[in-house]
Amino acid sequence: MPMEKPNAQTIEISELKARLAEAEDTLNAIRCGEVDALVASGPNGDQVFTLQGAEMPYRILVEEMNQGALLLIPDGTILYANTQFARLAKTPLEQVIGSAWQQFFPRDKHLQLEGLLKTTEPVTPPEALNLMAADGSSCPVQLALRSMHSAGVEGFSVILTDLSERQHSEDALRKISVELLEKNGDLNAFSHSVSHDMRAPLRTMQGFARVLLEDYASQLDPKARMYLGQIETSAERLSRLINDVLSYSQLSQVQNQPGTFDLANLLRDIVETYPNLREANIEIVPFQALVRGYEVALNQCVSNLLGNALKFIPKGVTPQIKVWAERSKGHWRLWVQDNGIGIARKDQGRIFDAFSRLHSNEVYEGSGLGLSMVKKAVEKMGGRAGVESELGQGSRFWIEVPTA
Repeated sequence: MPMEKPNAQTIEISELKARLAEAEDTLNAIRCGEVDALVASGPNGDQVFTLQGAEMPYRILVEEMNQGALLLIPDGTILYANTQFARLAKTPLEQVIGSAWQQFFPRDKHLQLEGLLKTTEPVTPPEALNLMAADGSSCPVQLALRSMHSAGVEGFSVILTDLSERQHSEDALRKISVELLEKNGDLNAFSHSVSHDMRAPLRTMQGFARVLLEDYASQLDPKARMYLGQIETSAERLSRLINDVLSYSQLSQVQNQPGTFDLANLLRDIVETYPNLREANIEIVPFQALVRGYEVALNQCVSNLLGNALKFIPKGVTPQIKVWAERSKGHWRLWVQDNGIGIARKDQGRIFDAFSRLHSNEVYEGSGLGLSMVKKAVEKMGGRAGVESELGQGSRFWIEVPTA
């Protein structure tokens, strides 16, 4: 019986199998080190690719990187160093290779460096080390060391990042911080001095205006009495403004260590301290909340919110103020709700800005610093402040203070 001739498809499959076997043999020869070059045919003819040429991109990358790079054998001898390391060490590259890497660091760090060469895990020492240069200078570097076992070489790869620029920036920032603290202290001293000097004439103005109104009212015509009343009112307004500015500036000063406070007790103490709050029949929903913050700042926040809740009430309307607290993700949120005039949505973003006022002093008196003090104080304690309101429907202000 005659044998069947193989068809075209069978021949093609056989050829593909042969080519695949050839490719596998080539790859195995490369892995075993039996081949160090390949010939590839393409549109431009045959091209030879050597393994040495394949390594060139990696060599260029290591040479051009901004960090110093070392390859160490297990005893710490430098087998390879890139140009950047030689530049940091200010030592010719040929003198770097073959030397012990410990010699480029202070003697008191040699034991620590030897300990790094005993690890099998990648390690980055937490503190910077000083790299000693040949000219006696030094620069701070951060090490990153990793053990390696590749191509028959056992040892460690080391990357050294120069921290000089970062250290210069940190030193400059520290210097600026010290100068700012000094200037802030001078400014606070100046503000206290000015406020003291301004209060004396203010008290004199108020005193004389009051004496004239009380003792000489019968000798003054109505217009003169009106002028004196305006002088006394303006002096009182200026006195409140000075107090608010001083309180605002004090929030910028360095505080003592924060303490733990019972927010409910602090709230009740504030209500009992101020007659206008005590007489307002404020509804306090019972709660227990231990918070961490600064006592003076907390008092300012709560008293300002309660004072605003009473102030911005339409004429002829009885104030209805409700206070409660809720716990929320590591914070206690204190709410102060009123039945006042409310705040338009477009204005809610700027009411916490310093000296921001939505109404004239003739309608609702104030310095425009109350809510900005609230925001600044709670932010210093790691909290936030906000408002929910509709024009003509009252407001619900809130502050968040970290839990104890």
